[in-house]
Amino acid sequence: MKNKRSKFPTFIYSSKILPIFLVFLVIFLFSASSPNLKNNLKDGINKSGDTETENETSYVEPTPFLWTVEKVDGQITQIALPQDSKMSTEDELFDAMNVYRSTHGVNQLQKNDLLCSIAQNRAAEQVANDGFDSHAGFGKYASNQNEFSKMGEVLFGGAQPQYGVHIVEYGWDRSLTGHRETIRNPDWQFGCAGIADFFAVFVFATP
Repeated sequence: MKNKRSKFPTFIYSSKILPIFLVFLVIFLFSASSPNLKNNLKDGINKSGDTETENETSYVEPTPFLWTVEKVDGQITQIALPQDSKMSTEDELFDAMNVYRSTHGVNQLQKNDLLCSIAQNRAAEQVANDGFDSHAGFGKYASNQNEFSKMGEVLFGGAQPQYGVHIVEYGWDRSLTGHRETIRNPDWQFGCAGIADFFAVFVFATP
């Protein structure tokens, strides 16, 4: 079984109290397993001039996927997550977030063009950085705007494709280091998703 690692952090920015940094670093341990079927065929055995063929097939039970979640320290959660067949789109991730929030009794988010631009830029920055920048690049977007008083960011991925619903429900929701609280925060009114390669970003904001 081959393990892949990915990680996602959370960042909160507030213009009322500067600076407020909530940085949560989360590592995902990805692995994929598939049923293993081995066929062992024995050669035919000749008896009294007749040919008899004995075939034996041994079935090896597939190893079940272990949905483990482990808090490594105050900032890191290690989570096992199976790979999906394709990466989420921005719209799929946005819809998955609103379905998740509605399911948990939290107000749905309105899409905002500024936040969409920021989220997409942030996703592209993770690709260019070949990994997470620990939110170092988020502050410039939050401070160089006056439309929102509070903004937040969560990051995910980098290692393998994931559906939007799995990013939200199997990723951020299972985090033990702050991501669940961020995506369920009822204070957020606006949001948008960004996708680049296997990185996903979601930006939240309150006027």
